[in-house]
Amino acid sequence: MTPYYEHDGITIYHGDVLHVLPEIDEQIDALVSDAPYSSGGMFRGDRMRNTVEKYVQTGQLVDRPNFSGDNRDQRSFLVWCSLWLSAALTIAKPGARVALFSDWRQLPTTTDALQAGGWLWRGLGVWDKTTIVRPYLGGIAAQAEYIVWGSAGPLDVADGAVSLPGVLRIVGPRGDEKLHIAEKPIEVLRWLVKLAPPRGLVLDPFMGSGTTLRAAKDAGRRAIGIEIEERYCEIAAKRLSQEVLVVA
Repeated sequence: MTPYYEHDGITIYHGDVLHVLPEIDEQIDALVSDAPYSSGGMFRGDRMRNTVEKYVQTGQLVDRPNFSGDNRDQRSFLVWCSLWLSAALTIAKPGARVALFSDWRQLPTTTDALQAGGWLWRGLGVWDKTTIVRPYLGGIAAQAEYIVWGSAGPLDVADGAVSLPGVLRIVGPRGDEKLHIAEKPIEVLRWLVKLAPPRGLVLDPFMGSGTTLRAAKDAGRRAIGIEIEERYCEIAAKRLSQEVLVVA
């Protein structure tokens, strides 16, 4: 398969994850995924709305593309995640790390999918979005998102392995700072790409605007991104053409 973009250890593939993964002939050191949550509503009808309607606050003006794959019910979400996680496992080095983003709604299903895909579930990390999130009158605000993490079998703790904190507290990108409707802060991805060793290979099967790939490049890791929406492939390629910002 011909890459959409390839330069200095960073590769982008435009296509469906289940079609692209079997074509990758390199072994990965870490998988970092922010797959569509399919959780922007309590009922099936809610989930069928486009992503701008589901994830943008009322009255906010945005000019960002919708993204696909965000309208699955619980059973199809579980099966779909299990399929691509199983495919990714075939190109993972023994002991490779996996980190999957989830919100509170999909957390139980995501932990099941990780294990159904053949990975070993090892725990949770937390992205604390701070009190800037919308309040929940009479209840508890959804102030955090979660990182379900694990490994491809037993951990191989090599020289230079890091011990990452379990909670990272940082405000997410807002308004015009966002290139993607569901974009995560690059600081959160710089935290997670350290699961791969220096010059190790990080896979992001749902690349979006390329935040994981940008973080990997800044941190001295190689990376492969897969994205089904060509508009986002273009946005990510532009981000990756910039000079390295951080080396750590």
